[in-house]
Amino acid sequence: MDTEVHLHARVFRAAGEWYADVDDELDPQPDDPFWCGSYASQRAAIDAACERIAAFHRTQIDRLSHHPLPQATA
Repeated sequence: MDTEVHLHARVFRAAGEWYADVDDELDPQPDDPFWCGSYASQRAAIDAACERIAAFHRTQIDRLSHHPLPQATA
Protein backbone atom coordinates (compact mmCIF):
# COMPACT_ATOMS: atom_id res chain seq x y z
CA MET A 1 0.00 0.00 0.00
CA ASP A 2 1.47 3.37 -1.03
CA THR A 3 1.37 5.68 1.97
CA GLU A 4 2.60 8.93 0.44
CA VAL A 5 0.73 11.38 -1.73
CA HIS A 6 2.57 14.50 -2.83
CA LEU A 7 0.16 17.34 -3.55
CA HIS A 8 0.83 20.85 -4.73
CA ALA A 9 -1.33 23.95 -4.92
CA ARG A 10 -1.35 26.44 -7.72
CA VAL A 11 -2.84 29.92 -7.25
CA PHE A 12 -3.17 32.28 -10.21
CA ARG A 13 -5.18 35.24 -11.46
CA ALA A 14 -7.07 35.27 -14.75
CA ALA A 15 -9.85 37.49 -16.08
CA GLY A 16 -10.09 39.42 -12.82
CA GLU A 17 -10.56 36.37 -10.57
CA TRP A 18 -8.22 34.35 -8.40
CA TYR A 19 -8.12 30.61 -9.00
CA ALA A 20 -6.62 27.77 -6.99
CA ASP A 21 -6.18 24.11 -7.76
CA VAL A 22 -4.62 21.13 -6.03
CA ASP A 23 -3.03 18.27 -7.92
CA ASP A 24 -0.51 15.49 -7.43
CA GLU A 25 3.06 15.37 -8.70
CA LEU A 26 2.34 12.47 -11.07
CA ASP A 27 -0.13 14.45 -13.18
CA PRO A 28 0.43 18.17 -12.58
CA GLN A 29 -1.49 19.29 -15.67
CA PRO A 30 -4.40 21.65 -14.95
CA ASP A 31 -6.86 19.63 -17.06
CA ASP A 32 -7.96 17.33 -14.22
CA PRO A 33 -6.95 18.60 -10.77
CA PHE A 34 -8.07 16.86 -7.58
CA TRP A 35 -9.80 20.11 -6.67
CA CYS A 36 -10.21 23.66 -8.00
CA GLY A 37 -12.09 26.84 -7.18
CA SER A 38 -12.35 30.56 -7.96
CA TYR A 39 -12.14 33.37 -5.40
CA ALA A 40 -12.42 37.13 -5.08
CA SER A 41 -8.97 37.53 -3.49
CA GLN A 42 -5.55 35.92 -3.56
CA ARG A 43 -5.70 35.34 0.21
CA ALA A 44 -9.03 33.48 -0.12
CA ALA A 45 -7.59 31.30 -2.90
CA ILE A 46 -4.49 30.46 -0.85
CA ASP A 47 -6.55 29.72 2.26
CA ALA A 48 -8.91 27.46 0.30
CA ALA A 49 -6.03 25.54 -1.29
CA CYS A 50 -4.36 25.05 2.11
CA GLU A 51 -7.62 23.88 3.65
CA ARG A 52 -8.13 21.38 0.81
CA ILE A 53 -4.61 19.97 1.17
CA ALA A 54 -5.18 19.62 4.92
CA ALA A 55 -8.46 17.80 4.23
CA PHE A 56 -6.71 15.40 1.81
CA HIS A 57 -4.06 14.80 4.48
CA ARG A 58 -6.68 14.07 7.16
CA THR A 59 -8.45 11.66 4.79
CA GLN A 60 -5.17 9.86 4.07
CA ILE A 61 -4.34 9.58 7.79
CA ASP A 62 -7.83 8.28 8.52
CA ARG A 63 -7.57 5.71 5.71
CA LEU A 64 -4.20 4.51 6.99
CA SER A 65 -5.44 4.24 10.56
CA HIS A 66 -8.13 1.81 9.36
CA HIS A 67 -5.60 -0.27 7.38
CA PRO A 68 -2.50 -0.74 9.55
CA LEU A 69 0.73 -1.56 7.79
CA PRO A 70 2.01 -5.13 8.23
CA GLN A 71 4.55 -5.59 11.00
CA ALA A 72 8.14 -6.19 9.95
CA THR A 73 9.53 -9.58 10.85
CA ALA A 74 13.13 -10.17 11.87
